[in-house]
Amino acid sequence: MTPDLTSSNSHAAWLLGVLCLAPAAAAQDPADLTERVRRLEQRNAELERKLDGVTQEIERSQIGEVVTPLGTGRHGLGPGASKIYERASGLSIGGYGEMLFSQISGRTDQFDALRAVLYAGYKFDEHWLVNTEIEIEHGTTEASSGTTASEGSVSLEFGYVDHLVSDAFNLRGGLVLVPSGLVNELHEPTTFLPAARSQTETRIIPTTWRELGVGAFGEVGGFAYRAYLLTSLDGEEFTASGLRPGRQKGNRVAADDFSLAGRLDWVETKGLTLGGSVVVGKTGQDNLRGTTAIPDLRTTILDAHLDWRGGPWQLRALYATALVDDAGEFNAATGQRVAERSAGWYAEVGFDVFAGLTEVRGQSLQPFVRYESIDTQEHMPPGFAASGAQEDRILTFGITYKPLDQLVLKVDFEDWSEDPDVFHVLFGYVF
Repeated sequence: MTPDLTSSNSHAAWLLGVLCLAPAAAAQDPADLTERVRRLEQRNAELERKLDGVTQEIERSQIGEVVTPLGTGRHGLGPGASKIYERASGLSIGGYGEMLFSQISGRTDQFDALRAVLYAGYKFDEHWLVNTEIEIEHGTTEASSGTTASEGSVSLEFGYVDHLVSDAFNLRGGLVLVPSGLVNELHEPTTFLPAARSQTETRIIPTTWRELGVGAFGEVGGFAYRAYLLTSLDGEEFTASGLRPGRQKGNRVAADDFSLAGRLDWVETKGLTLGGSVVVGKTGQDNLRGTTAIPDLRTTILDAHLDWRGGPWQLRALYATALVDDAGEFNAATGQRVAERSAGWYAEVGFDVFAGLTEVRGQSLQPFVRYESIDTQEHMPPGFAASGAQEDRILTFGITYKPLDQLVLKVDFEDWSEDPDVFHVLFGYVF
């Protein structure tokens, strides 16, 4: 075989070059090598610092996405409760709280860690999400108070799954807020003026009222709607003071009876919500109060409401009524004094004196006044007389100050026609 001289010559040339360079490398100044090592270490340290900075920025970005800034309310909920709808996917955190000082004529003054709420939601993709509200009331679950023997509580205010289809039609299921009135769904402290919720939206619309069920929601032609099939109130707990004791709060609820709930609002006009709601269904559940037979107690709750915000002005008005069939039969069996019809209404107006003032831009200072009339025994069944103790007129006036949209300080006075007057100071926040 003939040798490959070309290949042999190439290898020889390469080897000769290495041998020639080796002495030069060996003869290089050690100081130059030290300098080169120093420069490499310096560059490596700079790269590590840049990498740490990028890592921290990514972490800050991820945290910022979880605690997203407040936007506007969505689907009837407040800004904090609606944050999950602003995300494309992943986790969302929000919350609100209220600290309330109350001075009631003739009684011990009271300061209360009224509510601390955490919103936690998760958006799986563009169609599916879960949204929850977890609330601590009165600072503790213990009865360790100088003014009451009642305990505080930890509750799931809502916990539902949405399937988002379109603006016009979406599905919801779980523990949901009943779409009734102005405050039941939209109850964050920065969204309404007085320190306390109205009596009408406490005793007739039993805010905060939630039930288990399924339904649909959306916006069509300038109208927003919500329609649900829900578990009913427990009518055996109704009293002369109203329907509030019938709330079951998702706690192993009696589910022999269900109700239909519907709401329709005009929302096309900027700053205006105008509409009404109805909840109707039997509430007798197993038709027993203990071992005493009770009737079906078909109950209907209706409301009409207006909320308008334009320029410095804020105006609210609401009328609500509750109709209870078989109230006379129920009273005869139980000794209660439940009315066939209870009703209440209120109107309130506020004016932002800081509106248009550049020196206090971003702040608001709103004097307000609210007048309310309520009677939970407006029409009694035959053979039963109203006690008169359930009828009241309340004039509330005060001032609401917001140093930021997310913080509020409220000071007001409630002048009751029949009951002791009340002075309130409330600090609230939402994030």
